[in-house]
Amino acid sequence: MIVRTSGVFGPGGLATARGNFVEIMLRLAGSNQPIRMVEDHFASPTFAPFLAARTADLLERGQSGVFHAGGGTPISWFDFAQIIFEVAGLHPALHRTSEREYRTPARRPKYSALSNAKMERAGIEPMPPLRQAVESYFTERNRARPK
Repeated sequence: MIVRTSGVFGPGGLATARGNFVEIMLRLAGSNQPIRMVEDHFASPTFAPFLAARTADLLERGQSGVFHAGGGTPISWFDFAQIIFEVAGLHPALHRTSEREYRTPARRPKYSALSNAKMERAGIEPMPPLRQAVESYFTERNRARPK
């Protein structure tokens, strides 16, 4: 079985030097500098524990083949950042930009969102909405951080 995914974020990102997209956004928010985020690139940000659970469900059902397991509704990176800041209760200066204005050395696809339709047809529970995934991330993050 092959499981394709997109934009994975999870508690494991807390233990790495760079982190994940959520951690990068939180660091940028703490810098008190304006944040520019592309609004013309779309993905299916996926919370790692939800991905693991859906993958285990596929295995338990004896599935084989290629499955997409993404965070559900396609969303721009700008809108994803906005959700992160809302859930975190932060209000940084977040500005929309485009691929044309925000060049990076790495070329990235404009659309990397995935449909979970095949996985759901196999009887696997749909992925929760992204806001719920981000809330779950912060719950895990708070548990993992020393008090």
